[in-house]
Amino acid sequence: MIFPLIQHRYTDGGSMVEQWGLLGPETISSSRRTRSLGIAASVRRFNDLAVPGLGGVWFGKQIFLALLGVAVAEYVRTQGKSVQNIQVANAVEALACWLAYRSNGWRQDPRLRGHTKLKGKDDFSFRRASQRNFYVTQPMRMATVQTLPALGLVEADSTRFNSFRCSEAGQGLIEEATRAFRPYNRTVLAHLVSWVHGDDRVDTQALRDALSPLTPLSENARGILREQLVIGGREAPEDKMRRHDALAWVQMLSSTTVKPVWKERPQMISLPHWRDLQAGALFFALRDAAVAVLDTLEKNIETRGDRCFPLSEELPCSLEELRQAALRYAGMGHGDPEAARFAADCSLDDPRDVLRALVRRDGHVLRLQGDTVRPGPAFRGTPQRRGNEADEDDAPRPGTVLLPPHISFRIRDLWLLYHDMEGDLETLLLPKQEEGKA
Repeated sequence: MIFPLIQHRYTDGGSMVEQWGLLGPETISSSRRTRSLGIAASVRRFNDLAVPGLGGVWFGKQIFLALLGVAVAEYVRTQGKSVQNIQVANAVEALACWLAYRSNGWRQDPRLRGHTKLKGKDDFSFRRASQRNFYVTQPMRMATVQTLPALGLVEADSTRFNSFRCSEAGQGLIEEATRAFRPYNRTVLAHLVSWVHGDDRVDTQALRDALSPLTPLSENARGILREQLVIGGREAPEDKMRRHDALAWVQMLSSTTVKPVWKERPQMISLPHWRDLQAGALFFALRDAAVAVLDTLEKNIETRGDRCFPLSEELPCSLEELRQAALRYAGMGHGDPEAARFAADCSLDDPRDVLRALVRRDGHVLRLQGDTVRPGPAFRGTPQRRGNEADEDDAPRPGTVLLPPHISFRIRDLWLLYHDMEGDLETLLLPKQEEGKA
């Protein structure tokens, strides 16, 4: 069965209406902003409870390219050249996307980044590709920081990407993913090491096929990835079990037409796991309702000549839906203290007190001056998309995948990753791509 996909673009570090549990970077620029509302830690916790260790990954080549960058950097350092994992991994990812764009006629695809940044670039030396502003500010690599150690593909002394070292499983994944490709009659790893040292010969069919995010991993490499999803790295047994169970669930969902509902727990999901998924969904729904209120207030302020909103005036929208969402979450009795405080702020008796609390939590888009709401530094005047914890811009979202409402985005991403490991992700993406050509 083919499920149509909806491709969402993130312009403020977040997704469109049906995306929950993603928070954006702390910086604000002309193209990105965030409404973290002081609940970023809770968002991360609920997503980790849903699918531990998945990070923002949704297809295998994201993992492979980041891992390959680590391996290349490691090898180059043994040869006396000072490079960092991030520097090399970003450059390798930029090269992979550039080669893919050149092969597909520069058509945009959710698996690719840098359509604007990379177009027109002909000098793809490592010296240029590793420069800070050469590629996008939010590479796919950033979505793998949690994934690589959680799946046991790297060893690390800390959570910093620059501290990662390829594990035996990670080396095996790279070997199987690149075994069939011999650019200039050498391994992909050896060729990229040479590239870092100054060999600029990168526009080859073998390297393109090995690196391109549009080309799936080999069957053997996908088998290693599936195995690591199950056995993981140095994690708590409960985390491994939850990821295993979630994978079994999305596999079952891919072969059924029965839509799951919250009142019926799947057999493979434990009761504590199911309750955490439910609590997370209610929390994400609450957060969406709060952002919707702030969006409405922002739009109202844009229409006012004085560009401010005194809280003494009639409110621009009802806050009853927000209040009910807060009460539903509170009724779960989940133990997250930060989320509980947020729900309490959203269920205060006086709606104006609720608005005061939300604007104080916002601070970037709207700010409170006395008892008047004014534009903040990230004010735009139009409703914005949701925040995003992961670092992806174009991850597609399955439009009709059978999931309960408001569930963590990681379940959806795991569904896509499962199909990638089965070798049919291209079939899922193709209808959307073909529609874009019309």
